[in-house]
Amino acid sequence: MEPQAEIDNLAAEIYRDKVLRAREQDPCEKFLDGFRLFESALAFTEAGVASELGTQDPNAIQLAVQARFDRVRMVRERGIYEPMESK
Repeated sequence: MEPQAEIDNLAAEIYRDKVLRAREQDPCEKFLDGFRLFESALAFTEAGVASELGTQDPNAIQLAVQARFDRVRMVRERGIYEPMESK
């Protein structure tokens, strides 16, 4: 079997496994996972902002993160950026 075919088969197996696990998961847990994912992404964003600003001041970090969220909201509301639709 060629390396790319092996990779494709492995990717398909991983995808199937994820789908089966998601179908078995409790609906409340699925709902909570969205919040957990957001909190995790926010922590990474805050760490990146802290690194860029060179500070650990929570107020400065929060203001910078909020400014980024505001910029994204403005871009979306003005129709400057349209996210791609997932398949």
